[in-house]
Amino acid sequence: MARHPEVSEQQIIDAGLALEKRGKRPNAGAIRVQLGDRGGLARIKSIWENYQSNRDEPLYQVTRSDLSFDVLPSAYADEAELLIEKVSQAMKHMAIAAYGDAQSLFERRLKSIEANHAAAISDYEQSEQSAVECVEKLEDELDEIQTERDKLAEQNAQLLIENAELRGKLDASKA
Repeated sequence: MARHPEVSEQQIIDAGLALEKRGKRPNAGAIRVQLGDRGGLARIKSIWENYQSNRDEPLYQVTRSDLSFDVLPSAYADEAELLIEKVSQAMKHMAIAAYGDAQSLFERRLKSIEANHAAAISDYEQSEQSAVECVEKLEDELDEIQTERDKLAEQNAQLLIENAELRGKLDASKA
């Protein structure tokens, strides 16, 4: 059995509108604080976004409802239409310029990231090469040490034989 929500949809909407009236931007966290830290953030966000998308608030509030664009004097309406067209064209140009700027910014950032990664790869390759050289040097030193060890083992064996012969001669001369 599902439990009842802690706050109603209307309470969430009222809290968001209260935030707007105070000049604050309503978001799920701010609305939840307005509600006294009640309600789930996901539910608050969903309800507020749904309310926002269904809200038909014009950009500019019309104070007189008896006027419409169709009843304006023709000279004024023509000038307004011309102005609307110019603003529309300017907004299109701004959108194109913004896209171009964003694209060039993206390309600069991409080049910067690629350069950083290329430098990191170069550093890694140099480190790898240094490690290979160190390993090769250590292997050469190990070979030299093993060769020297073999020589010393051979000398030690020779000395043991000589020592045994000398003991034998010493024992023979004592007897």
